[in-house]
Amino acid sequence: MRHRIGTLRVFHENEVKHIRHSEETVNLRPGDIFETFDHICEWDEDCVSFEKCESWRGEGDPLCDAALRDVFDSASSSVGKELLSTLEEHSASEAVQAFLNEVHQTPPAGILASDEEVALAQEFFLDNSIQIMQALLHYSLAGGFASPRIVATLEAVSYLVPHVQKDSEASPSADLSAILGNISKASTDRTFSRLSETFQFVLDVMGCFASPTPVYPISNKFGDKHRNEDHERPSPIEDCSDVSYLMPGGEGWNSTVRVRLLHGIARWRVQERWDREGHAQAGVPISQEDMAATLAAFSTVPIWCLNRLGMAPSPASASAYLALWRHVGFYLGVSPPILLRHFRDTRAADKFLATAALHLFSPPSPSTSSSSSSSPSSSSSSSAPPPSAQHALRHGPTIPILLAVSNRAPLHNTLAHNLALTTHLLGPALAAHLRLPRAPLRARLRVHAVLALQRAAHAFARCYPRAAWRAKRRAVLREGIVRSVRWNLGQRRTTFRPRTMRGAREGGGDGDGHGDEGGELAPGVSKEEVVARAPVRAKVLARMWSEVLMEEVAVCAVAGVLGVGVGYVALVCAVRGCMG
Repeated sequence: MRHRIGTLRVFHENEVKHIRHSEETVNLRPGDIFETFDHICEWDEDCVSFEKCESWRGEGDPLCDAALRDVFDSASSSVGKELLSTLEEHSASEAVQAFLNEVHQTPPAGILASDEEVALAQEFFLDNSIQIMQALLHYSLAGGFASPRIVATLEAVSYLVPHVQKDSEASPSADLSAILGNISKASTDRTFSRLSETFQFVLDVMGCFASPTPVYPISNKFGDKHRNEDHERPSPIEDCSDVSYLMPGGEGWNSTVRVRLLHGIARWRVQERWDREGHAQAGVPISQEDMAATLAAFSTVPIWCLNRLGMAPSPASASAYLALWRHVGFYLGVSPPILLRHFRDTRAADKFLATAALHLFSPPSPSTSSSSSSSPSSSSSSSAPPPSAQHALRHGPTIPILLAVSNRAPLHNTLAHNLALTTHLLGPALAAHLRLPRAPLRARLRVHAVLALQRAAHAFARCYPRAAWRAKRRAVLREGIVRSVRWNLGQRRTTFRPRTMRGAREGGGDGDGHGDEGGELAPGVSKEEVVARAPVRAKVLARMWSEVLMEEVAVCAVAGVLGVGVGYVALVCAVRGCMG
């Protein structure tokens, strides 16, 4: 099934150009209709050309990189450090001061989100939180991060992907069972922990906090290490309904800048490893192309998935959601010209994502392959699966991510279910490009049944007029999702500290002793970030949620009874009318 991007001119089917590689865009002219990965759109100035992506690939985040290199001797020396506070302690450094000055600026007009946009974006997120988190997991992370270029970066830093031993690399036709056999339980748990940290970042920028009081860093000198949260009232939605929490000093801003610094450390690690192993890649790791595409994956992909599921948001809600992420993108280090041009509205963002994804998922061109000994060849015939796609399936994050979230509370979905849902959201073309194995029929049917229930619940929430019920639902989701993510993290709130590197046993970490695989928390981090349990508050939230669900079920039952009664009366009247 094709999904139209933007408004298309009238065209004949034989005019559609089927684009399979980014380099083919050099031949497109304004007004051309093209199709890529089940998306069909019209080429114009909002589309991203091959040349533009290549130029972005050489641009990174120089201010961030310079500040980190001025403070730390090496990337490994940053393990376990809270990066933002560490830089603030070295603010006398010229490079650090330049970075801090930049992140303390107010975003320029056209990027700065308004209070109204933030409030509407938050309501939109809470009303569609299940579907948005579902889209981020199964499309943005499991699918989007399987791009050959992003896989190379993830593999270099062992982020979201397990380290693949050389003997497993020798099998270019590895099937799903072979891939699963190469992933340990410890690796799966680390992947799940990283995913939970990513979701905490999303919740932070959406203004979802469990309490109005900042809970980190937790330090003995403040005497609050074992604070009991049962006595904290939940922060009402109005506490974060303006843009202030996303401005310098706010909780959302803190998380955003920390993630930006974490990307800087990852960029440093990748460059160090490539230099050490002699596997230099074209461009800069975590480049402007990668950062902009990732921003689109968090801002635009959820809108695409909602449309695909038949839960299309209003234009105002979609625009507000994009505006909030555009604001966040400024502090994440995405170039302002990119934000102003390609994230100015939903139409431009849609075309950006469709064309940027084509570039990211295209196998390396012969010229690029020849410049890197580690790049896969692109000389295979069109009928054979692209080597880069085979590499992404065997080495990329798709299967590890889906395995990491399988058979976990509260849903306990199987790997087959998660695979079927990912395939459904990605669409047949992109799923086939990534060589995802086909899920069993039973799993596919179950996915469609679950999505049908989601659509029914979504329709009820949108149509039910009682404002108090909607406010209660939002309040429970806003706090409940946060506490659920904390629980998944082992009752801690991450401050996005660099983890251990593969091959370096940094004290064994806080994990299971497999520090040589990388990705462990540094010693003491779990205690630094611990958050006290709140069983009383959890019971209150559970009761509130049950009340929300019972009211929904009761209203639907009453409406069903009334519908049957009205139908019966109408039928009786019709029969009597015919007999009379």
